[in-house]
Amino acid sequence: MIKRIVLASVAAGLLSATAIAQTTSPTPPSSAPSASTSAEKATPAPTNLAGQGKWRTSKLIGVDIYGPDDKKVGDVTEVIVDKMGKVEMVTVGVGGFLGIGAKDVAIPFEQVSWSDQPITPPAPAPAPAASGSGGTAGGSATMPATPPVAAAPRAPAMYPDHGKITLTKDQLHSAPAVTYSGS
Repeated sequence: MIKRIVLASVAAGLLSATAIAQTTSPTPPSSAPSASTSAEKATPAPTNLAGQGKWRTSKLIGVDIYGPDDKKVGDVTEVIVDKMGKVEMVTVGVGGFLGIGAKDVAIPFEQVSWSDQPITPPAPAPAPAASGSGGTAGGSATMPATPPVAAAPRAPAMYPDHGKITLTKDQLHSAPAVTYSGS
C-alpha cells in the first residue's frame, strides 16, 4: 500500500513538472502595443559589420608595421583608447627575439597609414637571354611564360593587412619604451 502511494506521488510530481515546463500559448495581438512588444521593436537586430570600414581592435594586435623603406619594424602589441572610446595610440613591439628583449613604443594612431593590401615584394630582375647557338636546331629553346594567376577576391577583413609609419627601426629602438602604471 505504501509503495502505491509513493508511486502515485512520484507520478503526480513528474506530471506537474512537465505541465509547468510547457510554455503558455501566445496571446492574440491587441490593438494597443504592450510594453514587451515596444521593447522588442527597440532592440536592434544583429548587424554584420564586415566590409563597412570598421575594425576589431582585438584583430589589430599582431598586425605588422613597416617603416618608410617597406621593411618590417615591429607589430602592434596594444591598442590604447581614451575614456570616450576613441583610439589614441597603438604600441609597436620592436627589437628582441621571439618577444624576449623587445620593448613597446607608442605611436599616435593618426601617424599610422593603414592598408588592406599586402606589401608587394619587388619584382625579380629578368633573367639574361641565352646567347649562342647550342642545343637545338631552331636556336635557343625557351619555356613559354606562365600567365599571372589572378588573386581570388578576399572577403572583407575586420582588420588591416599592415600599417606603415615614417619612423625607421633605429629610430624606434632609440625611442622611450611605454610603461603602464598600475600593472
